[in-house]
Amino acid sequence: MTALPNIPRLYTALAECLAVGIYALPLGLRFGKTATIAASAAWALALSAFLQATGSVPLAWWIPCMAAAVGIQYLYLWVTRTISLLEAGYVCARAFVLAELAASAEWQLHCFLWPQRSGADGLSLLLLVGVYGGVFGCIWVLEHKHKSPKGHIVISGKAALVAVVMAAMVFAVSNLLFLGDREVDMSVYYIRTLVDICGVLILTVQHEQLREAALHSELAAMDEVLHRQYEQYKRSKEGIRLINSRYHELKIQIADIRAERDRAKQDAALARMESGIRQYEAENKTGNPVLDTLLTAKSMDCQQRGINMTSVADGSRLGFLSTRELCTLVGAPLDNAIESVLAEPDPEKRLLRVAIYNQSGCVMLRFENYCAQPVELGADGLPVHNAHGGYDLQGVQAAAQRHDGTMTLHWADGWFTLRILLPVPEK
Repeated sequence: MTALPNIPRLYTALAECLAVGIYALPLGLRFGKTATIAASAAWALALSAFLQATGSVPLAWWIPCMAAAVGIQYLYLWVTRTISLLEAGYVCARAFVLAELAASAEWQLHCFLWPQRSGADGLSLLLLVGVYGGVFGCIWVLEHKHKSPKGHIVISGKAALVAVVMAAMVFAVSNLLFLGDREVDMSVYYIRTLVDICGVLILTVQHEQLREAALHSELAAMDEVLHRQYEQYKRSKEGIRLINSRYHELKIQIADIRAERDRAKQDAALARMESGIRQYEAENKTGNPVLDTLLTAKSMDCQQRGINMTSVADGSRLGFLSTRELCTLVGAPLDNAIESVLAEPDPEKRLLRVAIYNQSGCVMLRFENYCAQPVELGADGLPVHNAHGGYDLQGVQAAAQRHDGTMTLHWADGWFTLRILLPVPEK
């Protein structure tokens, strides 16, 4: 039986740094990019120095040293990323098992091909690059094939516990044969690599299940928003129908009164009433009955809440949108804008503007509202807080993209602007 050398500690350190980096990169930064890069470099050097310094410790100290190395990774994740302690433990467990797999597979091939060469040999380093590149490249593709909601998945205590226990079991089983006085041979590396592969697969399946559950939850929330907008539209449509019926009755009454009385002042008053009715009817004729209903309902809501809403809308080219899509593309931005301006203490600054017009073969939907506080946008282009909508604006963005359109958000000089540009399909 031929004795084989142990994995160089710097190989292990590199594997752990790459594994943590792959899982940490999509997560939000707690500090700025420059500070995070500096902290990452310092952490990588500290971890490498620690593993190198503890490479020759007695067997009794080996497990405590590995636990300390995992603790360093855990602290790095929690300090530099906007994640909770549970999420940091979950990510750390996945990274640790992945690093064990990469290091074990690479050194197994090294010992199979040229066991007498050192880890610093040129061919050894070339093999290191090839194996690490293949393992971490595959995991990178799998991790970024499906983007998680909001950049990361909220991890429950149960999910974190399962991941940590699984990582501990994989580490214990894969390293069990290293204990004792027996010489290390290829069979030990075969078993270790196989166990690590199983551990990575199990944790990957668990992560996919969590990702799909989060996606279903997000889609359910978006569907609830769309359903709520549609229900509001139906209620508004019925209310406006009753209002229009009442206005029609008023016009008949005015005609009757004018026929019975012929006084100049009464005629002037009645003429003003008719003018107001005609103005009301003209203001809500956009060329699209669904848009008429939405704008009228939101305008009445703004009047009741002390919001000054002005709209200039041409809905004649919105016929390619379904009723639900119009409720989403118009209703949700208006609800978010109304919620935002209501936070303004000065009633004179509760301003909201709507414009829908043709632009170079497309139709532009533009919503503006006064907002004194700057609105920070996340990597997905949506507000990082809920002042201008959470799932509401995600639903708007999704509805625009279904028609090959775009949604952009912008804050400047106290005004928050939401633009939706939709190409008009040929008839």
